[in-house]
Amino acid sequence: MSTLKNIFRCIGAGCCLAVAATLVSAPVYATEMVFHVTPEGNDAWSGKLDAPAPNGTDGPFATIVGARDALRALRQNKALTGSVRVWVHPGTYVINDALRFAPEDSGTKDAPIVYSAKQPGQTFVDGGRRITGWREENGLWVADIPEVKAGTWDFSALWVNGKRRHPARTPNPAHEAGDYPAKTDFFYADGPVMEKNAEGKKVKSNTRFHFHPEDVQQWSTLEDAIVVVFHSWATSLHRIKSVDLDQHILEFTGPARWPLCRWKDNQWFFIEHLFEALDQPGEWFLNRKEGKLFYLPFPDEDMQKAEVVAPVTKQMLILEGAPKEGHFVEHLSFEGITFQYAEQPIGPKGHSDGQAETSLTSAVECIGARHCRIENCLIQRVGGYGVWFRTGCQDSTLQHCEVTDLGGGGVRIGECASAATPEEACERILLDNCYLHDGGRVFRSAIGVWIGRSSYNTVRHCDVCDFRYSGFSVGWSWGYAESSAHHNIIEYNHIHDCGKGQLSDMGGIYTLGVSPGTVLRNNYIHDILSNPNVSGGWGLYTDEGSSEILMENNIVHHTRTGTFHQHYGRENILRNNILAFSEREQLIRSREEDHLSFTLDGNIIVMSNGQLLGSRWENGNYALDNNIYWDITGDTDLDFAGKTFEEWQQAGYDVHSEIADPLFVDIVGRDFTLQPDSPALQKGFKPIDIDTIGLYGDPQWVSKPKQIQRPTFVPPSPPEPVRLQDGFEENLSGTQAKSAATNGESGKARIRVSKRNPASGKRCLRFADAPGLDKSYNPHLVYTPHLRKGNAMARFAIRIDKNVEFYHEWRDAQSPYHVGPSIWFYGDGRVQVAGKEAGHIPVDTWCTVEINCTLGKAAKGTWSLEITTPNGQKQTWEDLPCDPKFRRLDWLGFVSNATVVTETNIDDLYIGPAK
Repeated sequence: MSTLKNIFRCIGAGCCLAVAATLVSAPVYATEMVFHVTPEGNDAWSGKLDAPAPNGTDGPFATIVGARDALRALRQNKALTGSVRVWVHPGTYVINDALRFAPEDSGTKDAPIVYSAKQPGQTFVDGGRRITGWREENGLWVADIPEVKAGTWDFSALWVNGKRRHPARTPNPAHEAGDYPAKTDFFYADGPVMEKNAEGKKVKSNTRFHFHPEDVQQWSTLEDAIVVVFHSWATSLHRIKSVDLDQHILEFTGPARWPLCRWKDNQWFFIEHLFEALDQPGEWFLNRKEGKLFYLPFPDEDMQKAEVVAPVTKQMLILEGAPKEGHFVEHLSFEGITFQYAEQPIGPKGHSDGQAETSLTSAVECIGARHCRIENCLIQRVGGYGVWFRTGCQDSTLQHCEVTDLGGGGVRIGECASAATPEEACERILLDNCYLHDGGRVFRSAIGVWIGRSSYNTVRHCDVCDFRYSGFSVGWSWGYAESSAHHNIIEYNHIHDCGKGQLSDMGGIYTLGVSPGTVLRNNYIHDILSNPNVSGGWGLYTDEGSSEILMENNIVHHTRTGTFHQHYGRENILRNNILAFSEREQLIRSREEDHLSFTLDGNIIVMSNGQLLGSRWENGNYALDNNIYWDITGDTDLDFAGKTFEEWQQAGYDVHSEIADPLFVDIVGRDFTLQPDSPALQKGFKPIDIDTIGLYGDPQWVSKPKQIQRPTFVPPSPPEPVRLQDGFEENLSGTQAKSAATNGESGKARIRVSKRNPASGKRCLRFADAPGLDKSYNPHLVYTPHLRKGNAMARFAIRIDKNVEFYHEWRDAQSPYHVGPSIWFYGDGRVQVAGKEAGHIPVDTWCTVEINCTLGKAAKGTWSLEITTPNGQKQTWEDLPCDPKFRRLDWLGFVSNATVVTETNIDDLYIGPAK
């Protein structure tokens, strides 16, 4: 009873009965019929014996299909009475096609049919084929596969001694493919190819982009190659139609769902399944024309003994009802069986989905399955998703299962479209106590748990981790139309280590559409790391009309771009959550709308970077109160959308909230237990017991996620205020400026250190502009001073030519940003401030500019300017206006805004506190 007591304590009375029920083994019925399946069996036998009879006339079945067919015959002859248990004995049962069960294979409520592994973990349904006959040639190991040469077998995945091996690729990854990427793991596109659409408008191509000439060659095995292209929240996999080495254009046989280089001109990509790239241990290549498999083993791999497996079947188990006609597979269960090795082919047109890899198949697929159970099973080494409950599935369960090593995602519930009839609706699916991990190994935007147009489902006590996109995706409609995804409960799940730095616009839990009754509670979400170069990754992410969702008692920490983000939606509630340590702002609100966006009440929000609210907070249609805010650096001068805390409260927000240390036991060590004297407890915060979250039951099962060593994400330390003095003397000529970001260089438009006519010393910084650029504000240079209080100053020497249009500007990090000092220079010598002419400077002559501005609570919305000409004459302006909400200097830019050939030079730069 101790285990039950612990479970009751962890979960609370609300779901004790449901959990208790799961701990009780399946009932044994007095009329239970028992059959056996063993590798030594024969499908012509009765299956009633657990071993072959001595005389060889009877014994167990040889296959699960044999047992299924025998039960069908018994039912037809009305000889099937009571419940049925089919014991599947230890062994490997190789299949060439999925095991299929139809309505005639159903049990009943009082007489279910159960296929059980006699020894869980020792019974394998295997969709792979062993590859033997290896020989060594020129340092590689080679095996002939006649079926591949004949065109009757193809595969895109390979396992050696049970470990997934990656196809030969270029460039080679710094880490194991699929893990956190390094900058050198990819090639970078050299911009889009523009083409005319049906309306004659120039658009970015979906099938072509420019590459850098050193990255791509006319390799001999391009016919077998796959180009993997990273978009914002998806990857597309392409076969190559042509390589234009003169124009440096790659063209694909089929389109990407999103225009190539839509988000960034330097889009990531790499090329795999390429023989010329076979240069790293663990890589392989399949030559389809010759029917030869090449492999470069690791030093400890003996290819004479190694088990090398390639997948044959796409799916392994299908429960196939016909819900439209009212025919269902019912009361059928599978227990303790391992399903392994399944293929997900990449067709001649490649592969590209808009989101979540929804076109993939699954190893286990249920259609019209009612009151069916899959329990204590292992599903591994598959090409697509692990399990999918589809049309017409109702009141079915996936429990205590491990789903891992996935080309795609973990579990899907429902379809992308709403059900036409109640019989076709997918509802009331339970995922309980499952470990779903290491997905997206090929199709990176697949989800750990995906719920589409489906309602009344519960996902609880699961550990979901190591996916390259979102851990959960709940709902599948965009905007405010009525949705068929509602009343979904996501609770007590541990969701972590998702994104892996690869994809973006993602969340630990990502939601879509109007979802009344949907609750996200008592989840532990952390280490959600999106691609740092595109969009973002959040802990809780209510996207595209997500509405009427309750988020309570969650712990979210260590995310890349926010612990909570609402793109747009209405009347969501966040209460009693701990939201901590986003690398950027903690709370994001992207869209201004006329209704109440959300209520944020009774939460603890913790940071280490002083960045609290991001994006749009202008119209005030949100409710915040009773929260605790704290920056562990001790900085209490937090920025509330451009307001001080006092101004924020005077505006009616967080009236009863505090900036105070919540007193966690060990915040640095990720222990979010509150000390007894925590001010949050005094405000009524209800402690969240992390021990109640995640897997439960046998200690060996509970500890499985901890057995994988994962890098711990530590956000960058808070940026130190910059005090920069640079005469560019330490740079070599032709290099970019140090301590700054150079942006928008193209062709002759460049920002480089130059020896030509410095103001002092031997070097200065030269801005060369040019016509024909996509953006007039390119090229531009940005420093990130992170000055928050006191008097800040920028001083620099500037020399302009007669064609220049150039400006220098200060901004904060808000969205939209607030502009501080801003000064424009023109080729006729005019100097403009706030759109008005302020004075003149000589052309082709060095002048010195000094700007001073007060930051922080003492900011006045004004600044001063002093320009000194070579003859020592000073022009001074006091109390120049800027945005009164500008209080922090996070962005200091020098921008060449001309559209013709110009030159501007900067020298003797100082940024920092006023001297």
